[in-house]
Amino acid sequence: MTSPAHPGLRPQEVLALGGWHRGYARVLITVSDGDYGFALVDGNGDGAELEEELWRWEDGRWDGAGSSGAGPLDRLRPLATGGRLGDAFFAYGRVPGRNVVTVEFEQHRYEVSAPLSIWGFIKIAATPRRCRLPALVS
Repeated sequence: MTSPAHPGLRPQEVLALGGWHRGYARVLITVSDGDYGFALVDGNGDGAELEEELWRWEDGRWDGAGSSGAGPLDRLRPLATGGRLGDAFFAYGRVPGRNVVTVEFEQHRYEVSAPLSIWGFIKIAATPRRCRLPALVS
């Protein structure tokens, strides 16, 4: 896939367009591929309740495409496979003490950074009807 003609999803857009209070919320991770994006947000900044957010590039800007509670930060598992948005599949997790993980998707492996020991992954599938969800390899 070629690079999109627009910027990737960034934390400042998630805060501004997602309706989060800038004084409390913190965006833990943002990732994007083409017109699809994923963010993990700590709404109160205390780790008590995270929100997984899906984003889609439409009409010249990022737009929220769905969200779901992800539980507290201290209970986030190494792999919390999120699912699918259109032809894009996403996953995320928490790996204390690590700053990189390997994710396998459609028989390819990807090195994914894990700032704050939290990683996120989203990828547009080449064969969306036949692929499986992303898997954590290491």
